[in-house]
Amino acid sequence: MKLRRFFIGVLSIIAGLALVACSPSSSQLKKVMQDNPDILYAAIEANPKGFFDVIQKAQGKARESQMEDQMSGELKRVTEEMKSPKSVELDNSRASIGRSGAPITIVSWADFNCGHCSQAAETMEKIADTYKDKVYIVFKHLPILSEDSRMAAEYMEAIALQDKDRAWRFHSEVFEKQSEFRQGKEDFLKKIAKSVGADLGKIKKDIKGDAVKKRIDADVAEARKFEFNGTPGFMINGASVHGAYPYDFFKKVIDSVLAGDSSAKK
Repeated sequence: MKLRRFFIGVLSIIAGLALVACSPSSSQLKKVMQDNPDILYAAIEANPKGFFDVIQKAQGKARESQMEDQMSGELKRVTEEMKSPKSVELDNSRASIGRSGAPITIVSWADFNCGHCSQAAETMEKIADTYKDKVYIVFKHLPILSEDSRMAAEYMEAIALQDKDRAWRFHSEVFEKQSEFRQGKEDFLKKIAKSVGADLGKIKKDIKGDAVKKRIDADVAEARKFEFNGTPGFMINGASVHGAYPYDFFKKVIDSVLAGDSSAKK
């Protein structure tokens, strides 16, 4: 009954405004709500779930709009940066997917404990599946979150000394089962290494060697040079991308480059 009186009151106020204007303006309605806040309180009290559903939808739309604006600005920056690309160290013995020499080269720096890096790894797999031999994706290390991150990097590079394809499969498995890695630590890494067919005895020996240490240290130094202070970070044809942008962002960058290559050939 109380709620009904509130609504009758606000309808009366709105009706009064309609007598002096074709329809109440937003400023007039805002003043009504400011002068009669009990109306809003009563509406929320009558349907709290509906109220919070509306708030959540509004927040979702605001985030989507913010991300679209951010992606648009980042796309312009990356495209501009490609005009003066930075040089990235590439070594065909690295764990990678795609075709070396492809028109698109993406180098990623990541931490095996980073949740955003896990999302980025999934995005890279999707890109490789979509663009096939038009892309070359190389994985590098920036283990900044914990000692376990460094250990996982050591395992991967020790496996790469045996077989780079097995190292890539190891990388994909660890990211896909990241929560298990966080719990199982080295026992989990041994399990995954064995599942991809790596020699555990050789891994144990190579982890202590200079080759693995120097490779990871070089990755970290290169990441710092490109000002990647967090993970993940990417270099796409010599242009930097900071953060785990969604698949659609990378697709726009790649399509833009491929379209430019096609125009140049014509």
